[in-house]
Amino acid sequence: MSACLLRGGCHHRQNISRVITSIQSDLKQGNRHTNNNIAGATCTNNSAIISRCYSSALPIDAIKSSIKSSLLEEASKRDSPFWNETTNSPSPLNGLNVHHHGPAVDIEQRLSDVSDDVDTPINKPDPLNEWFLESVALGSLNGERSVPQLPEGVASLDPHINDPFFLSHPDVHDISATIGNDLVGTDHPVLNSAARYFFNSEDGKGKGKQVRPVMVMLLSRAMMHDSSLDTSTARLNQTLKSQRRLAEITEMIHTASLFHDDVIDDADTRRGQPAAHRAFGNKMAILAGDYLLARASIYLARLRNVDVVECMSTVIEHLVRGEVLQIKDSRTGVADMEGYLRKNFYKTASLMANSCKSAVLLGDNATPEVVDAAYRYGKHVGVAFQLIDDALDFEGSAASLGKPALADLNAGLSTAPVLFAAESHGDVLIPAMARKFKEAGDIELALQCIQGADGVRRTKELAAVHAEMAMEAVVGALESSPFRDSLVHLASRVVDRSR
Repeated sequence: MSACLLRGGCHHRQNISRVITSIQSDLKQGNRHTNNNIAGATCTNNSAIISRCYSSALPIDAIKSSIKSSLLEEASKRDSPFWNETTNSPSPLNGLNVHHHGPAVDIEQRLSDVSDDVDTPINKPDPLNEWFLESVALGSLNGERSVPQLPEGVASLDPHINDPFFLSHPDVHDISATIGNDLVGTDHPVLNSAARYFFNSEDGKGKGKQVRPVMVMLLSRAMMHDSSLDTSTARLNQTLKSQRRLAEITEMIHTASLFHDDVIDDADTRRGQPAAHRAFGNKMAILAGDYLLARASIYLARLRNVDVVECMSTVIEHLVRGEVLQIKDSRTGVADMEGYLRKNFYKTASLMANSCKSAVLLGDNATPEVVDAAYRYGKHVGVAFQLIDDALDFEGSAASLGKPALADLNAGLSTAPVLFAAESHGDVLIPAMARKFKEAGDIELALQCIQGADGVRRTKELAAVHAEMAMEAVVGALESSPFRDSLVHLASRVVDRSR
């Protein structure tokens, strides 16, 4: 996936060029000290000339590695200009200057307010500055906290009244079949099979839990209980059709990210079956993921809602940013907790948050408060979802998880339980994290530290905190209904699960 596909491509290339120019300058300076044979040689920015000039002093692979490391370092910074959409540099396209972006508008400022400025974002970016880590600080643990508490006014779970999967079943039960049969068809037989790999599995394992489509459709149904909305049958049917298509788009984007992630991580299994690249090879798996993103983008445009197009396009950029952060962490072996949670937002929670927000935007007369509540609900459910995945990696089995247990540790990744343990066992754990648990005894050491620091338990408690934040968001913004309560119970079940 490429963040340049949908937005800011030229600007990203300019940032890359600046980094490379800086590296080239450093390499020239270092080369003068290490190779007197080429003293006085004049090198330009042309890559072929640079390669010839420095090949005798510094291998081209070392230059490439230096460039890659510098780019990763720059792109992974929280406030890196690499991801900014503003630039004072002239655009290489037709020599035109790129306009400076105006300030981000509030969420309620709709397209009509910014129709004359294509550079102004419609949706205000999330500052990602609150993770509630203080609630799970050492010494503040509460054994009951790992199970989220239901807000007042929410009915107890009833499997036939407000169960989220029961209520959403009529809307989502055939989403995988629809995607596989109607939305991703192609004339190329191998690409066709690869793109449909997770959608047309005969045993049903490939389709996964489908939490994202469930969230979209439950929110869509909950909105219909708002007495201020147009409830005419024709209008509701049209709105539901758009929201159902959004649910399908959401699942396509998510599945595309799995294709790409499994190639990057060299995973063996996914959803209880061989990962796509094991079945079709790396190149075809990447192309299948790209193809799914392309098809999702086409159907997204056909929704004819610019607010929604921007929301969902931002998700694709966030998936790239999250992967860049994970690659950086895998190279250094050490991450901080806030940076780790920010990476998880980009990789997991952003899709849930922006999908929920988009579902509301597709409805009629949604207030800014409801739009914001939908975003916060998806965001906090997404953060909780990934934290529980982290905890289950230490507790589950390959059969229950659909992938090997301790997969993250074996891949050299330091997830939330490890980072919590590092707070009190950093003297012995951080060196093992830095070498990505590759030495004999490192994984056993990490497990001991995690157990001693209650790392898994603290991870679950933080997940419960975020689940409760999600519950409060929808209870405070939506009128009481079985669908609203089902959203609350879905947040609870995301935390209280074994796979």
